[in-house]
Amino acid sequence: MYLGKQRIKGFFVTGTDTGVGKTEVAAYLAGFLSKKGFKVGVMKPIATGDSSDAKVLKAEPVVLFKLPLAPLVAGKVNKRKIWEAFEKLKTENDIVIIEGIGGVMVPISGKGRKAFYVLDMMSKMKLPAIIVARPNLGTINHTLMTVKLLQSKKIKIAAIVFNHTSRIKNDISIKTNPKVIEKLSGVKVFGIMPYTKNRNKRRIKWLRRISSL
Repeated sequence: MYLGKQRIKGFFVTGTDTGVGKTEVAAYLAGFLSKKGFKVGVMKPIATGDSSDAKVLKAEPVVLFKLPLAPLVAGKVNKRKIWEAFEKLKTENDIVIIEGIGGVMVPISGKGRKAFYVLDMMSKMKLPAIIVARPNLGTINHTLMTVKLLQSKKIKIAAIVFNHTSRIKNDISIKTNPKVIEKLSGVKVFGIMPYTKNRNKRRIKWLRRISSL
């Protein structure tokens, strides 16, 4: 399938940290593409603590651990099960939306040089990444590090989205961060998701521009 002039089979929604709003972005993206007539498959490869994120995505996690820890610490991850679920999802859908866990350097398995991270999962899945970032002070460092790591694995970055997960003062850092990050990284900032208490009433103007990816 094509979005704009590029052939894209899906997106991997990652974040600069945990709790930045990856689930919300992934859910809205999947909903938007579904309304465009595409058969969309969504997947949460790994969840720890609970499966509330997967419920928002309307997809049960492939691997679920009860403890709210990094997967490496929470238990043994069956990676084969994840790859099989991913391949099946691609076969059955026009486009797939994958939501990661935490940031790109969250450890999944192994140790030392053989450690396997979310970054490695993204590299194997070969989907363009959408980075969800915090809007306030400190996000330049976190976002640019995420960009650099993805680029080191030659993972295409489709866009960066700034998500307000809580009500914060709209200071000078929030106003300038998107332009600074876009200029320094060379990655398109797709837009800013404002904070509202009711998710169902959110207005996401940037989502209408998804065809430009």
